[in-house]
This record gives sequence, C-alpha cells and structure tokens, in this order.
Amino acid sequence: MSNERSIDFIVNPTSGRGKALAFAESTARSLRSRGVDVRIHPTAKAGDAESIARSLCLDGPPPSIIVPCGGDGTIQQVINGVAPLRERIAPHMPAIGLAPAGRCNDFARIFSISRKPESVARTLLSGKRLAVDLGRVNDRYFCTVATVGVDADISEFVDKQNLPIRGTPAYVWAALRVLATYKGRPIRITGTRHPFDDKVFLASCANTSSYGGSIKIVPHADATDGHLDLCRIDHMGLWRSLYLLARVLFGGRHVSMREVHFDTVTSVRFECNPQGTIWADGEAIGTTPADIAVVPQAIDVIVPAESAAASDSRIRGSWS
Repeated sequence: MSNERSIDFIVNPTSGRGKALAFAESTARSLRSRGVDVRIHPTAKAGDAESIARSLCLDGPPPSIIVPCGGDGTIQQVINGVAPLRERIAPHMPAIGLAPAGRCNDFARIFSISRKPESVARTLLSGKRLAVDLGRVNDRYFCTVATVGVDADISEFVDKQNLPIRGTPAYVWAALRVLATYKGRPIRITGTRHPFDDKVFLASCANTSSYGGSIKIVPHADATDGHLDLCRIDHMGLWRSLYLLARVLFGGRHVSMREVHFDTVTSVRFECNPQGTIWADGEAIGTTPADIAVVPQAIDVIVPAESAAASDSRIRGSWS
C-alpha cells in the first residue's frame, strides 16, 4: 500500500546553476510544516534519477508523489523509472509532482507550475491528479517534444557548449551558430497520412506545445489529447530559416508558412540516412530508425486546480 502522506524529491543538484537542491529543501520545509513526510534524493551521476524513481516504486510502499526537481531532462529520467511500472504496481502508482528548477521547464510551464517553492508546496498539497500522455521513442519515454533535424543539432550544441545563458536565449544563440552551416536532414517518415522521403529542416513529434525554453514549435499541441502532433518543416536556405526562427520565437507564428506541415499521429516512424540522433526534453533519447508513439494517460501529474479545470474528464481527484 502506498504511503498516503509521503513525497519524495529526486533532485539534480546541477540544475538551475546549482540552485535546485536549495529549491527542493525550501519546498520540503514548507511541506513538513504541514505534517507531510518528505525525503530528498540528490543525484550524483547520469541515470541516477531513473534508478532512484524505480527503486522508490519497487523497494517498499511507493510514495504518494515523486517530484523531479530540475529541468525537463530530470523529468524525463524520472518518468522512465516510473511509467513502465504502471501495470505492475497499480493501483499504487505514484503521481508526478513538478518542481521546475532547470534550464528548460516546458513540461511544468504548460500546467502553470510556479518556480516559487511555497507555490510548489501548495500545489503538491491541494492540486489535482491529472492523467497526462507521454511520448515514447522506441522504449524510452519523453514528456515534451522528440525531434530530429536542425533543432536536434541545436540541442546538441547547447548541451556540449555549456553556455553561460539558459532557456530560450541559449537556444537562439545555438540556432544562429548551427543555421550558418546546416544542410538539411534526409529522412523517411511513415505512419502518417502524408508519408515523406526527402530532406527536412526538422521533423518533430510534440506531446506539448513548446520545448527549448518556451519555443512553441506546435502551439496547438495538448498533452491530454491522446495523440502526438507531427510537425515537418521542409528544408530551406539560410535567410528563409532565419525568418522562420523569428516567427517561431514570436509566439509560434511560423504555422502559416508554406514550408510548415502538421499532422496528428498515434505512432510514426523516422528513418534517416545517415543515421540521425533524436533529442527530447533537452536530452539525446535515441537514434534513427525509430518508432515514435503516444502513450495515452501514462502518468498522473499533480497540477493546480485551475490548470486542471479545462481537462475535467482526466482529473483523478486530489492526492490527499
């Protein structure tokens, strides 16, 4: 049986320029003052968040809520530790709380999760459990957008360069550097109503509307609608790509451009020659060929009551 008054934080201490641990500790103090049993688990190396989350679910009574404290990459690790266990540990599957303290926090942003510890504590105590979809690249889960092409190259640039800036500014700087030499990505896309075999600027499967620090690649995407939104952008030259970038950054206004194509999919296959790396949630998640699919209602996320109001059919009630 799950512990009905327990919350476990899994913290990436390097997130938020080293401030994530302080964020978790501040939130924990607020929760403990209200009688909640809180434990904090800092990670020490890559993969720790996933293994800690799995152990919390299997090595004893699962906690009520597991809270990844960091950015979208930390959330990705935690959900890969938890989501595969849904059938095995049901009905005691922990909900996922969100403590946004990373470079990019797009998953938390779509649910209007504050970056203030006291507000996060209130949401964890009085929020609603909302059934949320995930995406999956082969056997790996993601929460925001999986992509191949120029934006994957940009994500790799940001990851390797350890830039002193974060969020959207980091991605804009990286985009300018990558676009200067980008030649397009040959790809075959099947499983959609519009199969494709040519060069692309990018191809993305979106569970959420944004990635990379609020870059709205698919403004209409919804993580509770039971499908992924495929965005394919045809290859284009440098000046046209800079125009595209500007329109993306100004609220997703690229959607009307002739090179931009959308479709809804439950599963799709990407094949690239040469092989392409797929990035999701700011992390390299796999390589092509890859099967990308939606996993409907894969996890419950604790969200503010007002954020859940528009998705009443998927609210599972409060956690307490």
